[in-house]
Amino acid sequence: MPAVASLLLVTLFTPLAHAASIAAPSVISTPDGGAATADPSAIYYNPAAIGATEGFHLLLDGQVALINVSATATRNGGIDPNTGDPYDVLNANVAVPVGLLGATWTVIPKRLTFGLGVYDPFVGGGKYLTEDGSPDLTASGRYHGVSVTILTLAVTPAVSVTPIDGLHVGVGGSYVIDHIEALQAADPLGTEGIAPDELGTTPPANPYAYDVLLNAKANGGHFGFNAGIFIDRIKQAQVGISFTSGGKFHAAGDATVDVPAALSTSSEAATIPAKADFTLHLAPVVRVYVASQLSEKVRIGVGWDEELWNVCCGTADGDVHIQVTNTSGDAIGTADGSTLDIAKDQYNPSRLWNAAAFSANAGFQVLDPLWLGARVGYNQYATPSYSVNPVNLDFESVGVTAAARYRIGKALTLGVSYSHYFLATRVVTDSAWNLQDGNARFSPSYPYTSNADGTYSGSANAVGVRVAADF
Repeated sequence: MPAVASLLLVTLFTPLAHAASIAAPSVISTPDGGAATADPSAIYYNPAAIGATEGFHLLLDGQVALINVSATATRNGGIDPNTGDPYDVLNANVAVPVGLLGATWTVIPKRLTFGLGVYDPFVGGGKYLTEDGSPDLTASGRYHGVSVTILTLAVTPAVSVTPIDGLHVGVGGSYVIDHIEALQAADPLGTEGIAPDELGTTPPANPYAYDVLLNAKANGGHFGFNAGIFIDRIKQAQVGISFTSGGKFHAAGDATVDVPAALSTSSEAATIPAKADFTLHLAPVVRVYVASQLSEKVRIGVGWDEELWNVCCGTADGDVHIQVTNTSGDAIGTADGSTLDIAKDQYNPSRLWNAAAFSANAGFQVLDPLWLGARVGYNQYATPSYSVNPVNLDFESVGVTAAARYRIGKALTLGVSYSHYFLATRVVTDSAWNLQDGNARFSPSYPYTSNADGTYSGSANAVGVRVAADF
């Protein structure tokens, strides 16, 4: 029996707000949002652009993305070696709420503007469930994460200075609250599909009886900043350029490690109280947008977002690191009720590429109170096929957005939007998790027979609302 057993760990599933899976319209629910947009959403996109506002403005944008993903395992020819039956198709359905609450106010007319924004800069998650709604602990994806929920919330004060007419310079500083909930299952012996005589023992009737479960909930936080310039000397060519820093998602909290009877010192299933510490690098982002007010009623714009995942996450430093200990901070072992020593320091490979998102939008002031807008975008993926697994997914996509806003009186604006993303199916045939062919791009711990070859497909739709007040 191996002296050290590792639980496989969590990375990200279809991050919405900060990754190129579904980059547009990001956290903002209307199609004209970007680094050249002068309203409170600029606190997120480009704090310099708040300098082009006058007076006091409030903005609430909310959006819910409805995401479905299915994964069909091709590992072992799609046959589960434990049972001889085809692997179940993994299905995850998740509703991801994102939004922004922002306020800007002019302190010195045409020279100094302050802003304050609250938004979720990075969200992710997936829940692979059976038909009855319980966690799917028997499918191939259990090694990579059965249920993952990642939430962040940024509080960002910002300031924009206008040194000369038509040129605005801005910066914002953020404190980001980090939260994660995760459930993983692993076979720490690496025994899946091995014949009884090779084990030297008789497998139990339940072929997954050796699985160990990690169930964790953790909270924390990190700091970040964004900065930019905004040029609006002429209406026909308004330019916004911004940079958002990367960061290090960090959360620590309580966990449990469920050890089956076959691996328990008491010969009965045991739940061991534990602590879990999660660390994940997040990418810096560069945004460049150009907008043009062609007439009083027509405005168009184009944008480019470059998400620098390779800068933060292209090497081992970018992998997801997790430390699992007992409540005293030591490695879990026989003193805790497990016949196996569970490694304290673990990781999940998450080597990523840079990814770009390109978009074009147009807005039309149909009537004095009614505005209509549309947006189309193309989003590259950041996750190479060799590091794809059921909780580290990313899709190339084309997205379209339509929106309408209606102004009531002089101060209040209401809006709605709808977005649809066409996600390209991904077929993975050379996952780095498959070490049986000597491919050592990564070196994950047990279960060494795990890989993530398969066919991944999905769909995504988002609906949004806007409430804005101008004074």
